[in-house]
Amino acid sequence: MKGEAFLLAAVIISVALVAMFQPMRSEYLVKQKQMLQKEFFLDIFENIFNEIKNSIYFSYDNFGSMILDSYDFLNFSQKIANQKSMNFESLILILKADGTNKINVTAINFLSDNLQLNLTFNNTQNSIVILSLYSINSTNFTYTPGNTYTLTIQYENIARSIDIETLANKQVYLAYVDVSLNWLEESRRSIEYFFMS
Repeated sequence: MKGEAFLLAAVIISVALVAMFQPMRSEYLVKQKQMLQKEFFLDIFENIFNEIKNSIYFSYDNFGSMILDSYDFLNFSQKIANQKSMNFESLILILKADGTNKINVTAINFLSDNLQLNLTFNNTQNSIVILSLYSINSTNFTYTPGNTYTLTIQYENIARSIDIETLANKQVYLAYVDVSLNWLEESRRSIEYFFMS
């Protein structure tokens, strides 16, 4: 009888301990899942952002390819993000100073529909480009090679000024990349620009 009472007490205590620690374990698993989801999201974001920059870098010797390769990669990223229930948005500007007197700025819009892009070149030349979603549009500015100019970029609530040092008889490229990714509770946006010559 004492043995049965002991076994019964042991079973009751074991059940009580398991019931007491089960909520703690579930809470731990939820936190682990959230942490893994966040790491997964950040890895995806960094991968997309770096691959967009690489698509520009690897084709910088051909301006047309730079534009088309970037557009193709944004389109691919958009499709994959949609399959994963993510919201992907991006704006890419690629500037080419041709070494003589013309600067071409081409915008690729995956950010928002009817995006108003205000470009001001050296506080003297202004261009307002309206871009529909998933479109490409260009504008041109004139300059004198060998001088430094400022390009001011404004859209939505973003404003950036970038100094561009031009060279005589040498092409200079500038890439401006704005990428945003949203998934579940996570959201990340990064804006970066870089030169190639």
